[in-house]
This record gives sequence, structure tokens and C-alpha cells, in this order.
Amino acid sequence: MVEPEEIEGMVDALRAVTHEELVKLVQELAYTREEDIPDEEEITKLLEKAVSEHLLETISSEELSEVDAKDSEDVHYYIVGPHAFPDFPFDLSEVIDILKLDRREIDPHKLTQRFSRRLKARITKLRHNIETFAKGEDDSIDVPVLEHRYSDLLNLYYDYDSWLEGEITEMETEILDISKQIDALGTAQDI
Repeated sequence: MVEPEEIEGMVDALRAVTHEELVKLVQELAYTREEDIPDEEEITKLLEKAVSEHLLETISSEELSEVDAKDSEDVHYYIVGPHAFPDFPFDLSEVIDILKLDRREIDPHKLTQRFSRRLKARITKLRHNIETFAKGEDDSIDVPVLEHRYSDLLNLYYDYDSWLEGEITEMETEILDISKQIDALGTAQDI
């Protein structure tokens, strides 16, 4: 079976790949290696896991430097994420030639804007969780839950900050302020 790092290598080689293209790449590589050819569902599960672990990220055609005329506006692309360690399969260039795939270029400024918006949404959601907890409106949220969500947010911020070409440092102060809010809530509850 094609390894997750090899899928990252396929994506990295082409910069941005549609779901359909990536399924064909994985299947063709398995065929070339004379391995069992995975079905689309199996590959989709691998891709979903890779996205959840930030090995791959998804973008829209808006973040591409040029949009291919054959792609519709609602097509999403996989790109290599901040946690990726791509491994380029030995037969990759042959498979790319067989499938006649071209490398796409990504607009780094638009990419930074997209992931800044994603990070802002996570900040807004955590702020809402803090307000909900402070008002006592949700029993499922407590200080340890808020601390865990904050830790995830902080890690994601640093991952994106080191990964993206554009600066997102203006969010650091806002994120650190959230830490102070959570600490104050913990202190108020003697945690």
C-alpha cells in the first residue's frame, strides 16, 4: 500500500491536486508496483486522516496562481500541510506522465489569507466557548477543556506561522490574551 508520506510527496510534486487526481495517482502507483489497488473509499479515509493531522490541507481554486479551464469553481485541492514530511515515490514521475498531470502554482499571499481566516475562526470559536463557560451556559465546558482547546489553537498558530510565507504574527497577541482569560477563569475556580 502507498504510505501516507508518499501521498504527501505526490501532492508536493504537483503543488495542488484534486481529490480525483490523487485517487488516480495512488491507484496508478499501486498498479505500477504490482500491489493491490486500493479503492476510492480507502484512499478517501487516508486523505481525511492526513487533513485532520495537518499533513495535507485543502484549498480552493482561489488560492491558485492560475485556474485550469477544466476545473470548476467548487473543486478543492490538496496541498502539503505544515506537519508533512513528504517522501517522493520512486515511480512518481512515471505515474505523473501516464496520467498527464501538470504542476499547479499556489498564490502564497492568497494562501496566507485563507489560513489566517481559518485561524481567526478558531480564535472566535474559543472566545465564544470562554464566554459560554463564564456565563455558566454549558456544563460540558470547563477550564481543562478550555486549556486543551487553547493548546490546540496555539500549536496550530505556530504551525501555520512557520509554514506560511506571509506573516500572521498579528494574531499572536490575541491568542496570548485568550491564555490570560483562561488563567483568570482557573484562578477564580481555584484550579
